[in-house]
Amino acid sequence: MADSAGFPDLTLGKLRLRAAVTQDDMAQVAHLRKVRFRDNKSADLDQFDPHCTHLLITEKDASVALACARLRLLTGPALDDGYSAQFYDLAPMVSAGLRALELGRVCIAESRRQDPDILRAVLSGLAVHSEAQAVDFLVGCASFKGDDPARHAAALGFLRARHVGPKGLCPRKRAPLAFDLPESRFLADQKGALQGIPALLRMYLGMGGWVSDHAVRDPALDTLHVFTAVEIARIPPNRKRVLMGLTQPR
Repeated sequence: MADSAGFPDLTLGKLRLRAAVTQDDMAQVAHLRKVRFRDNKSADLDQFDPHCTHLLITEKDASVALACARLRLLTGPALDDGYSAQFYDLAPMVSAGLRALELGRVCIAESRRQDPDILRAVLSGLAVHSEAQAVDFLVGCASFKGDDPARHAAALGFLRARHVGPKGLCPRKRAPLAFDLPESRFLADQKGALQGIPALLRMYLGMGGWVSDHAVRDPALDTLHVFTAVEIARIPPNRKRVLMGLTQPR
């Protein structure tokens, strides 16, 4: 069973945010992930799930899951035991002794993928939880659908030109399918490059987030991803106040 880790029960408008705690809750998490990451063909549970808090978003007066995400608190050497560390050498962050909240497996039900309140709920829940846990960074792997690098060349080039993290913290290569972000091709079509960046990653970048200087192909999930980090202290104060103020205790 998942670790609820004291995640608060919150509301945002008509939405409810809480930790998955029952077998039925986890069955709903598994279903959303099966559809999103496995094309509804096979389960998407792994060895990291029992160690994580699973955020569940539903309508306030209903129990059907509209979105989910998993969170795990990792400090110092424990960063090397997280999901991201399978693909990225996080030695620079480990050496810095940072306290991080790892975010992953963000899924939104197909019927609500265009609902901006769902993403706002995810980010607000993260803001509240990261503040309560006194973390330094939000970290994770931001995924692009389709593992062919050429398909995402403009977006990856934009990231390389504008959003690669500091050398002192940026992860090193670890995965066999890692590749350098390509030279920028966004100058001729910056709007198109931006549109090629997943919505959640755009929101992280809007909070001052940064990415690794390389990406990793994941053929098993037909995705490629970049390591992504958001330093809590660098989130613009107005943005942080808004995110913190969106939700209310239930």
